[in-house]
Amino acid sequence: MWRLVGPNNRVIGVSPGSFDTPDAAVEAAQRVRDRAAGGAVTVQLDDRRRWCWSVTDDELGLLAVSAHGYERRATCETAVQRFTEGAATARIDHAIGRRGRFWRPDTG
Repeated sequence: MWRLVGPNNRVIGVSPGSFDTPDAAVEAAQRVRDRAAGGAVTVQLDDRRRWCWSVTDDELGLLAVSAHGYERRATCETAVQRFTEGAATARIDHAIGRRGRFWRPDTG
C-alpha cells in the first residue's frame, strides 16, 4: 500500500488496495502522481455516515481513496483537493517500510 502524507505527517490519501511487491507500489504511486490532478473525484457518505472521497481515471480506474472518513462534506472536499494538488508534486520515498511512507508533496 502507498500513502500520501502531508508536511505534518498526516495521511492524506491511500491506495485502494495492496501490492505484491514494493516496486509495484512505487509504480502505482508514480501513476497516481501523473494522473490524479485530471482524475474524476467522487465524494459520498460511507456505511458509517462519514464523508469519503475517491479519485478515478478513465483508463486506470480507481487511483486513490481517502485515508479516513470526515464528519463534514466540506472538510472532505478540502481533503481531496489537498490530495490532488499534493499528488502532482509528490516526491516518492523509496525507503519503503519507514513508517509506511511512500511519498509526500514536495514542499521546497
